[in-house]
Amino acid sequence: MAVVQPCESIVRAAIEWQMRLRAEPASAELQRQLHDWLAQDEQHDQAWQRLQQMAGLFRLNPLGDAAQAIPLLQRAEADLSRRRMLKLLGLTAGSATLLAAASVPVWRADFATATGETRRFELPGDVEVLLNTGSAIDIHGQKLSLRSGEALVEGEQWQLRCAFAECVGHRARMSVREYDNRSEIRVEQGEVQVRVAAGQHQLQAGEGLAVSARGVIPLGRSALDPFAWTRGLLVVNDIRLADFLAEAGRYRHGWLGCDPAIADLRLSGVFRLAEPELMLRNITHLLPVTLVERTRWWVRVVPIA
Repeated sequence: MAVVQPCESIVRAAIEWQMRLRAEPASAELQRQLHDWLAQDEQHDQAWQRLQQMAGLFRLNPLGDAAQAIPLLQRAEADLSRRRMLKLLGLTAGSATLLAAASVPVWRADFATATGETRRFELPGDVEVLLNTGSAIDIHGQKLSLRSGEALVEGEQWQLRCAFAECVGHRARMSVREYDNRSEIRVEQGEVQVRVAAGQHQLQAGEGLAVSARGVIPLGRSALDPFAWTRGLLVVNDIRLADFLAEAGRYRHGWLGCDPAIADLRLSGVFRLAEPELMLRNITHLLPVTLVERTRWWVRVVPIA
């Protein structure tokens, strides 16, 4: 059966819904209106699903800052011609095809991963790099430049530049994660020299730094195991439910929301990243919550009535 491609007006309506939800993620009335719109026409649901897929590739996190997410989405639309936008949203192929079609500059990196994907590669000199979901990195010999997302680097001798620092490792294993306003650097093994505008810092195994335009802050223990993803796991200890869902949302396509009434519930456990839908269902056995699923792309965690 032929797939009917959504017309431009429907595509633009889906983009408008996306931006409205990012601006008001807790609005129950807005979510009800979206549900009604999706149910009106099969092409509405099709356009919405493809938009979520594209948004995942562009790293637009529905649980993030709307002031940051909305301009990103607007720029993504502007970067594509009207014809290319419709073509992209009409594709049914996998993430590799979508990456090839997208013209957003970050995906011109030497190595990149889509939502839910990890990628491992080796560099000369016995250096190994592992990219996490939705990440991009450039390679210049043994010098790395993390453009977005999260990476783990391990090896004899290497350099990695991130948004706010340059890291030099010797027989070290280190992860770097980029946020909108900071870089978080954590060392699991060995020693890493972190160079920032104001000077240098030596990090030993078990230590970490958050580096931003405002300065440097030591990182203590986190409710989230920062290295578990390298083993395909999400390991949390007494984490807020809202924070857990923000993290889980990095590994799945679509909109994942949380009722404010349960946002501060605490959660501990070990979850498999390769099974994001099972991960969400498991929390319903650990907490007094349930899932409201409008489509497989739209999930909200709410209290049990």
